[in-house]
Amino acid sequence: MTRRRTTLALLAASGLTAATLTAPPVAAQARATATTYTYVNLGWLGIPSTGQAISGAYDVNAQRQVTGYSSNSQNPAAHAFRWQNGVMSPIPAIYTTGENTGEAINDLGHVVGHTHVSRYEPAHAYVQRNGTITDLGTGWGSGSGSSASDINNNGVVVGLHFQSQGSPYRAALWQNGNLRDLGTLGGSSTQRWSTESEAHAVNDKGQVVGVALPATGFPLHGFLWQNGRMTDIGTLGGNGEATEPQDINEKTEVTGWSQNAAGATHAFLWDAQGMRDLGALPGGTGSFAYGINESGQVVGTSRTSASYYGQHAFLWKDGQMIDLNSVVTNLPADIALEQALAINDEGVIVGQTCYYCEPGKTARPHAYMLIPNG
Repeated sequence: MTRRRTTLALLAASGLTAATLTAPPVAAQARATATTYTYVNLGWLGIPSTGQAISGAYDVNAQRQVTGYSSNSQNPAAHAFRWQNGVMSPIPAIYTTGENTGEAINDLGHVVGHTHVSRYEPAHAYVQRNGTITDLGTGWGSGSGSSASDINNNGVVVGLHFQSQGSPYRAALWQNGNLRDLGTLGGSSTQRWSTESEAHAVNDKGQVVGVALPATGFPLHGFLWQNGRMTDIGTLGGNGEATEPQDINEKTEVTGWSQNAAGATHAFLWDAQGMRDLGALPGGTGSFAYGINESGQVVGTSRTSASYYGQHAFLWKDGQMIDLNSVVTNLPADIALEQALAINDEGVIVGQTCYYCEPGKTARPHAYMLIPNG
C-alpha cells in the first residue's frame, strides 16, 4: 500500500498552474451523508512502568496490516510494530536497545521506517521483508543518517538522508540496493538541521512527492518527481509557510497541506486541474491531510476551534469534509479521534487518538482502526 500518492508531460503540455478551487460551504459539509465505522483500539506493545503508554498507526495496506510506533513494557520511547488480525507484534531495531518506527507498509507486508543502528550513529532507513530487516544505508560514511517514509509495491523506497549531524536533509530514493539523491527545486541551505528536500511518498508508477527548497529560499515548496525531473506543484495562494505533499495515488492525485491567500494552513488535493483547498471542519482554523486512496478519499486532521485542544480526524470525500468522531458507532465516550493518517482502497482508516485532548477526553493516545460498516 503506497501512502502519502496526469503525468508531468501532460501538465507541461496543458500549461496548468496551481489554480485554487474552493471548498464547499460549511452547510454543505454538514449535510454530508457519511458511511459509519466500527472503531478498533489497536493497543500498545506494552505499558511502561514509568512514563506514558503511547502508540500511533501510520499506515494500513490492502490486507488490513498496520504499522506505526508504540511504547513497550520496558520504555515509553518509540518502537515499530506490525499489527494484523488483532495482534500487535514488535519490529526489532537493528541496534537492539535502540528505537525505531514503522512509517509505511506495502501490500506485500514490507515495512519501512528508521532504526538506531548503533549507540552513537544517527538512525538509518530500513526495510523489513519476510521478517528480515535490511539497513538501506545513507549514501555516505560514518556519522551520516537516513529515514524511509514510504515503499511502493515494486519495492521502491523513498525518504531522506544527510551527510553528517546538522547537515541539511536531502530527498532520497532506494531501488535495487542503490540510493539516488533526488535533488532540490534549485535551492540550497547553510543552516544546521535544515531541509533542502525530503521525499514523503511514492506510488507504483515511481512518481514521488515531497518538499524541496526553491532557488528563492525558504519556505519549502511541494514537488512531484518523475523520470529524474522535479516539478513545483504550487501553493494555495500563500507564501509564508511550506507546502507539504504527504501522499500520492495511482491517478497522480496528491494530498497534503499549504497556506492559502488568507494565511490559513489547509489540506489540499492536487491533480491535473490544479490545487484545491479542502477547507476545515466547522469552527476550525486549519487542516492537514495525510493520506489518499484510489477513490480520491482523503484523511487528516482539522482544528475545530482556535485551540490545540480541538483537533479532530476527518475524512474528505465527494467534496465534503466529515468529522470522523461523528460517524463511529462504538466510539467510547472518553476517546477523541485526533489524527487520521492513512486510508486503504477498502476505506479502512488508521491513525491516533487525542494527545491534546478536549475536556472530558482521555489523553492516552493510542493507535486505532476504523472499519466501514455495511
